[in-house]
Amino acid sequence: GMSFLLEDLFDVKDIDQDGKKFDNVSRIQAMSQTYNLELTLDVNTEIYPLKVFDRFSLALTTRLRKDDEPDDGTWDQSGFESHADDFQYVMYGKVFKHHSKPGEPDMSVFVSFGGLLMHLRGDEAHLSKFDLDMRLYLLIRKN
Repeated sequence: GMSFLLEDLFDVKDIDQDGKKFDNVSRIQAMSQTYNLELTLDVNTEIYPLKVFDRFSLALTTRLRKDDEPDDGTWDQSGFESHADDFQYVMYGKVFKHHSKPGEPDMSVFVSFGGLLMHLRGDEAHLSKFDLDMRLYLLIRKN
């Protein structure tokens, strides 16, 4: 929908490339199909197992309500239609860094979801709308 800042299909390429740091968390490396984005994402694989070759939809949005009314960042299932209903795994976090190098088309966006990190890298055209300190929901659904 229009309320997603980004939505794409990702294929898991590698898991825990540099070894496992925490028992219940894995660091996923994935590539997106449409926008050719490189994703590194810490996932709580205890609640949401992912393996190499899995394909998943990932969406990033500032609000969960489908009517696009703002929400206050609390998990509220009180009757309104929520994007979370269409996905299986949801995290809430904040953009803490983004950078691009002059003259390069690629940029990087870093988000922390309570200490679990996401790094997205790709064409600035798809990532420039992510502002510093922006609060985001990450939504994942296996395909």
